[in-house]
Amino acid sequence: MHPPADAPLVSVIMPVYNHSRYVADALHSIISQDWRPLEVIVIDDGSKDDSLDIVKRIADALPESPGLTLRVSGRENKGAHTTINEGLAMARGEYLAILNSDDMFMPGRLRRCLEAAKAHKSRMVISYVDPIDDDGNPLSGDHPWRHWYADVMMHELDLAPSLSSLLLRYNIGVSTGNFFFHRSLLEEIGPLADYRYAHDLDFLLRASYLEEPVLVRDKLYRYRVHASNTIKESDEKATAEVAKIVREYLLKTFDAAPKNPLAPQFNNGCYHLGSTPWPPHLGMAIDSLMYGPTVRDIAKDAPSVARPLNKAPAPEVARKSITLLSHELSRTGAPVLLRDVASALHGASIKTNVVSLGTGPLADDYAKMGSPVVTDSALTRALSVGSAFLTQLANDRRVPGFVARPMHLAARVSGVAGSRLRLLNYRRKLRPTGTLLINSFASWPLALPLLDRWKGPAYWYIHETFEPAILMRGEKHQQRLRNLYESGKFSFLFGSDATRAKWASDGYDGEVFYWSGLSSKTEYMRFAPRNKQIILSVQSTGPRKGTLSLIEGFAIARRQGLISKDAELHIVGAHQPSKNQMSRDFLCRIMQPDVRGSVHLIPNLAPDELDAHYSSATVYVQSSTMECLPLALLSAMAHGLPIISTDADGCREAILNEETGLLIASRQPELMAQALGRMLSNPEAADRMAKAARERFEQKFSLEVTVQALLERLTR
Repeated sequence: MHPPADAPLVSVIMPVYNHSRYVADALHSIISQDWRPLEVIVIDDGSKDDSLDIVKRIADALPESPGLTLRVSGRENKGAHTTINEGLAMARGEYLAILNSDDMFMPGRLRRCLEAAKAHKSRMVISYVDPIDDDGNPLSGDHPWRHWYADVMMHELDLAPSLSSLLLRYNIGVSTGNFFFHRSLLEEIGPLADYRYAHDLDFLLRASYLEEPVLVRDKLYRYRVHASNTIKESDEKATAEVAKIVREYLLKTFDAAPKNPLAPQFNNGCYHLGSTPWPPHLGMAIDSLMYGPTVRDIAKDAPSVARPLNKAPAPEVARKSITLLSHELSRTGAPVLLRDVASALHGASIKTNVVSLGTGPLADDYAKMGSPVVTDSALTRALSVGSAFLTQLANDRRVPGFVARPMHLAARVSGVAGSRLRLLNYRRKLRPTGTLLINSFASWPLALPLLDRWKGPAYWYIHETFEPAILMRGEKHQQRLRNLYESGKFSFLFGSDATRAKWASDGYDGEVFYWSGLSSKTEYMRFAPRNKQIILSVQSTGPRKGTLSLIEGFAIARRQGLISKDAELHIVGAHQPSKNQMSRDFLCRIMQPDVRGSVHLIPNLAPDELDAHYSSATVYVQSSTMECLPLALLSAMAHGLPIISTDADGCREAILNEETGLLIASRQPELMAQALGRMLSNPEAADRMAKAARERFEQKFSLEVTVQALLERLTR
């Protein structure tokens, strides 16, 4: 074979490690390529078998061939990425390729890849791969790897807006052996990084940041799937490593837009990013952008603040047991309130049984109290999840109408069956006697059928400051609620005067019982980091909590010099962006240059960790647009913090403007910025209002003031 005078030299690096069974086939697949000039560099990475001897025998027996150079060496084991980098440093070719010693090139691969590179003016080329087994036979059609790769190919053909964007979900390159690239690309992005499982994906993403790779839609690479593939050592470790690689790539795109206009960015093309479920590594990568390890440093630096067990004095009349009904068991306002009520009941020697529509971390808290928890069965959860999945699938525009219609029907049947079985499950496990306390109007799907059968006093503790028709749309359900209320089957309790007034305007009235779950006898230590002002807000991030207004108010205050550039905003209770679309918007916002590094979105925390954040804060902000009376606000009062709050509903009952804090209108970032500036620039006034807030908490909202009245009402 006589190479053209102007043909570029192609160098192929083959790292070898314990592949004596495959290495001869791998090396012959390079040598037999129809491209010259060709340089082959084989480095044995300390193989413990006779891989190196096999390569040397092939090299010694190789007849002289014009344009072909074969270089063989061996040394102690240093790892795959180090070995490949050594070979790349030794290579003299204008174009570079890699072949793993258990895989093979298909005939003509190098020529096809070089032609594609020149035709597309691209410096990175990959191809489809052909999977084979240990014996070199085509991988079985039932093998899980084939199903995975079929998903990858379908995304590339029909779903992914670009090849580089696909890399966030799937490594379509599969292996470093599928890389064909120009030397200048290596010089620009650097060698392979020190990753055990996914250095190939890292290299591809770094290359994609600069320019779009080219894919040859022919199977030019034979990829061997066998038990000793490194990626199979630990799925958990491999997933964590891929998540780290994707995270680092996305962080880089926040710093500067990729040169490749088709390259993926979290804040550009996020609608597509959220169009289909995320694989585990992508969810981990996105979540870690908000929940990085440095976010919780403040809690680690603060002194330990022990939350005492708040035991209430036993009321004069006590029943043996009370059934508590909740819509969920998350660490958010209403469920936490019910947990604290249960703690107070147990302190008064009253047992509790808990029924919940959904489970969550509070189930462990109830277990420690010795309070049984009844939740959905596995079957009803599966039916509900199946209903949601079928609905999502039926709404996909690619699903034909004649298929979507039966899917919608199946989703409805699955949902109804789940609801019916759920009710049967609760009826089977519950005795409808004794005292019943329903928490939150969100519990209505289970509360209404239980109240129909309940034989004993029942109370419904409402924390939503809106009329019931907003949440419960059906006329039949609304009439059912009205009939139960008017027949005296239960009594309404309200968490604030504002909530009571809203429901009374719709014809429902009851008593107001404040609740904080915190004792006035607890003295919380304050810990303010030196030279740093920390603005704290504890909220389930979203529209009702005014999260965006708070972030924008903070940004305005920084721009206008109303607060220090070193000030930080900590928002505790943020939802995972992998599971919450609005959190993805918040993530994009806090990565913008004007607030980047100064706004931290932190997930829900256990009580001790949360207390540390309160104790470390300079000022507390409640930015809600609708509230009953948030526990987080009462906790800030108990901790003696200066407070800025919107004038939403029950917040006005806790914060008296200019007395126990500053009240501002909701959804007004300019007003939020001015309030932050006032509170942080006048520590004397802030301290005065903080002390007044603590005193008001002790007098009106502490456990000692509220618990006796509520327990007497429940046990009357």
